[in-house]
Amino acid sequence: MSTTTETEPTGRALRADAEARSLVLFAVIRAASKYAYQGQEDGKPVAMRVTFLEASDYAFHLENGNRYRREDLTFYVRGLGGKLIKLR
Repeated sequence: MSTTTETEPTGRALRADAEARSLVLFAVIRAASKYAYQGQEDGKPVAMRVTFLEASDYAFHLENGNRYRREDLTFYVRGLGGKLIKLR
């Protein structure tokens, strides 16, 4: 039986640690999308993590809690160095 100590990552810290060692999909809502206002902070577009995919027209769930179509988004992947790289 294992117990958690204060030095072991748990919950959100564990997920952040796993994401730091893997590729993570992000999306920016395109300016031409009617939903562009949902992905802005101080008037500038913000990259949000894709949290879930489903088989529907609005397949991409973003961390803001909303779902979007592929054509409304520009995709990025966060590499191992933490830099966002645009996907084509």
